[in-house]
Amino acid sequence: MRPHVTSLLALAIFACAAKPAAPPDPRPPVADAATGTPSAYARAATHRGIRRSSHYVTMRDGVRLAVDVWAPASMKPGERLPVVLQQTRYWRTPDIRFPFSLFANPLDYQGIFGRFKRELAAHGYIWVDVDTRGSGASFGNRPWDYAPDEIQDGAEIMDWIVRQPWSNGRIATVGASYTGSTAEFAAINRHPAHRAIVNVSSEFDQYQDILAPGGVPLTWWLDDWGAQTAALDRNEIPGASWQEKLASGGVATVNGRARDRAQAVAEHRDNYDFRELKAMTYRDDFPLITAASASPARRAAQERQFVWLRGKAGPDFLSNGVDLASTHFYLADLRAQNIPSYAVGGWFDGTYANAAIKRYLTVPNPGSKLILGPWDHSQHNISPFTAGGATKFDLLAELLKYLDATIGDRADAVAGDAPIHYYTMGEERWHAAQSWPVANTPLTLWFAGDGGLAPTAPTARLAFDRYAVDYAATTGRKTRFNTLMGRYLLNPYPDRREQDARLLVHDSAPLATDTEVTGHPLVTLTLASSADDAAVFVYLEDVAPDGSVTYVTEGEFRALHRKTGAAPIWQAGPWHSFRKADAAPLTPNAPAELAFELQPISYLFKAGHRIRIALAGHDAGHFARVPATGDASWQVFRDAARASRVVLPVVTR
Repeated sequence: MRPHVTSLLALAIFACAAKPAAPPDPRPPVADAATGTPSAYARAATHRGIRRSSHYVTMRDGVRLAVDVWAPASMKPGERLPVVLQQTRYWRTPDIRFPFSLFANPLDYQGIFGRFKRELAAHGYIWVDVDTRGSGASFGNRPWDYAPDEIQDGAEIMDWIVRQPWSNGRIATVGASYTGSTAEFAAINRHPAHRAIVNVSSEFDQYQDILAPGGVPLTWWLDDWGAQTAALDRNEIPGASWQEKLASGGVATVNGRARDRAQAVAEHRDNYDFRELKAMTYRDDFPLITAASASPARRAAQERQFVWLRGKAGPDFLSNGVDLASTHFYLADLRAQNIPSYAVGGWFDGTYANAAIKRYLTVPNPGSKLILGPWDHSQHNISPFTAGGATKFDLLAELLKYLDATIGDRADAVAGDAPIHYYTMGEERWHAAQSWPVANTPLTLWFAGDGGLAPTAPTARLAFDRYAVDYAATTGRKTRFNTLMGRYLLNPYPDRREQDARLLVHDSAPLATDTEVTGHPLVTLTLASSADDAAVFVYLEDVAPDGSVTYVTEGEFRALHRKTGAAPIWQAGPWHSFRKADAAPLTPNAPAELAFELQPISYLFKAGHRIRIALAGHDAGHFARVPATGDASWQVFRDAARASRVVLPVVTR
């Protein structure tokens, strides 16, 4: 299978092209204080080999879910082990037809998590994979992703696990991307066997983190992910060649029961289409209400969800809109379960580094950890100062250490490790921290004349830049968002110098010293548009003495949502509700203040380089056009009364 197709089979399990795990380092572990890297971890294997068994498990309403159990092949009769549970809608296991099955193992097509299953089996764990209802070889249908039926299924799967003779009654939910969310949603059930969560690369606030960052719909994602998952639900490999169709029958059957798989796939015809969410503008929109023309099965599934939600959120539950499918909406349950979570994020992994930070700080359960690496969604090293490729950081050993400490028998495995680790690009070094944001000195750079960024506030009575929005401007196809579909960022944002020629650009003077920016840059703009709405894209960039430009991070924001209020979850910058009641259209040609945060980063600007802020009014490769039609021109003010600026969190060591 081609790498991008393989990753689509398991967006939640990184990239199939990742290199094998490095052998344990024979040198003694180095303390956090010395290097900032989490302490090295290795222990002897206790078991040999791995074997898979498949089962159908019947839920409370008769729907049967397909389940795979991966157990150590050398497991002794009567032996009971801790269990790692992953619930996926990307197929629990691909089917590999004979004779290809003679030389291909399904684990080889499951990326880092395929290797993780082998590692965990060798160290005395059992891994359970589940096709969520309405997907893979499971029966049922999906009224939407993370619907109450899907959430409650997690509790019944845990009930089934603890009844098995091989389970010791301790379960950790584990996942990445979609399955990272299901791992977290499982905590809502407050199951007594649920002891820990490992959450890699997933959203926490679905509206801000993936559907509409900054309130601007991420239409590329809505289209692409919607099309890919619809194909998976038809038991098709997205974009498969004839060779791939010959080699694979799609999702693996349960014990060779192809008729059951066909019947299950037939029930998926009643699934919703993710692209229906393109009708969303506000957080409290819920564009998934079924029409009278919808199938009876879909209407019945919707009503089951509504009954549960009325009991959970009251009769006005629909006023919560798309938050109903977001883990942050269930904070009371997440906090009440009080189990630790390991939040893993990468600096160029969509918006998921920010999601990991928000998760860690909003649900501060004892024993939780946070790690932020130089990674894309497939755990590739995207630092522009390295050769790229698969990360050399042994993430699997780090996660094994955490599981050993939470559901294993080594409670002291993480003793001495700081709760937070992050990687600074440019310095190419890990750091440890006890809290986030790390201590910093804010550096304010003010928009100035002649395209400058000045360290002192402006004094002019009236000053502004004019910008005619270029709706052809784009960040291309090698971006933090494209990686969410399994595309590897081996050369991210390669053409920023050329693209910046389309944008409104402000540069600082050459830096006198190396300057580390670690945290959440904040932007305040005073903008007047000729239209009644605007989408503003702000890019933080590094300009070298030779004129080359390196992308650092970005933030986007829709002016319609500029009203601020009290934040229900942790937020670095101003909180915007994105709700209909707080909508504030622009008055054409009247100044309005927009204040928002960029995606977090840790990056070292070298002495002699310039800091650049580039403004755009559209990213044609990814986001909805705002306004949808017509042209717009801006005035971006930089005078004493309306000073546009960026505040950078500068860390001094």
